[in-house]
Amino acid sequence: MRTVTVQALDGAAWRVRVVWEPRWRALARRFGGWRRKRKDRDGGPDFPDPGLDLPSGGHHSGGGFFDDLADDLVVGIAIIIGMIVFGLLFWWLLLPLLLLILDVMIVVLLVIAGVVGRVLFRRPWLVEATGPQGGLVTTEVVGWRAALRTRDEIADKLRLGYRPEDVAAAHR
Repeated sequence: MRTVTVQALDGAAWRVRVVWEPRWRALARRFGGWRRKRKDRDGGPDFPDPGLDLPSGGHHSGGGFFDDLADDLVVGIAIIIGMIVFGLLFWWLLLPLLLLILDVMIVVLLVIAGVVGRVLFRRPWLVEATGPQGGLVTTEVVGWRAALRTRDEIADKLRLGYRPEDVAAAHR
């Protein structure tokens, strides 16, 4: 959420914001592994040239059983290679894209469920003011608009020189 930065009368810079983070930060760190950079992202595997010279057709020198067998064998090998290429493309390209879309849909549904749950169960928003030496003052406020108003009030009081403890105690 948008952070408001204020300068207190004693020169200390305070950052005041409305926070919505999971209560279990370890859970957020555990499932944040997708952010790690992957190694060897130079593309995909390089496939060697099979070196097949497929017949172009049209130059038959008298048909026989073995000529038709060779054509059928080449067509069969081409079909098998095509199925292998399709299987590899499906496994390495299509399936990951489908799973990515499914993951995005699940995340969107969880975010919607989280917002609805926060609104219906009236779970409070956390308004946090962070000081220059790591001083932290927090207060809980029910309602999004009330949390934004509280954020602005805390920022104004810190700007006017109130002590952070007094500011937090006034909003509890």
